[in-house]
Amino acid sequence: IDLGLDTSEVFVLGKKNAIFLHKLNKQEKFFGSLKILEHPRYIQQYKSKEKQQYIDKYILALNNPK
Repeated sequence: IDLGLDTSEVFVLGKKNAIFLHKLNKQEKFFGSLKILEHPRYIQQYKSKEKQQYIDKYILALNNPK
């Protein structure tokens, strides 16, 4: 953050990570908004048949800021 990075939006991989970062961000206000995406390991392990849907979701999220 001290390097001058854009912190208006952050992508979080996984719901457990999102819970932790949400609590931290609520207290410290590091990021403007959190965009939560499913963790790649979860997708590969439990949702491999729908993998392309998650890939499309990642692409949309990364190409559409805010």
